Amino acid sequence: MDRSAIKDFIYGGLTELVRDRKYYYHSSAGSTYSHLTEEGRVALVEYMEMVSWKMLEVERTDIDKRAKEMVLSGLKGESV
Repeated sequence: MDRSAIKDFIYGGLTELVRDRKYYYHSSAGSTYSHLTEEGRVALVEYMEMVSWKMLEVERTDIDKRAKEMVLSGLKGESV
């Protein structure tokens, strides 16, 4: 999974969470009256705990890939 996919994954998950009245109360009166329900707070924390590991894994993979590309460029005599 790449960075773009993980962003879509997180955005999609959060969107689904706030669309469900069980997890988010959306008031037509405005954002002041809209809020996560208690179940929504628990679900959001669990979701973020679940995806946080994947986010860091994607970040580590990106850093490793860039480092390898820099080494190969250096070995080829290209400016890094």
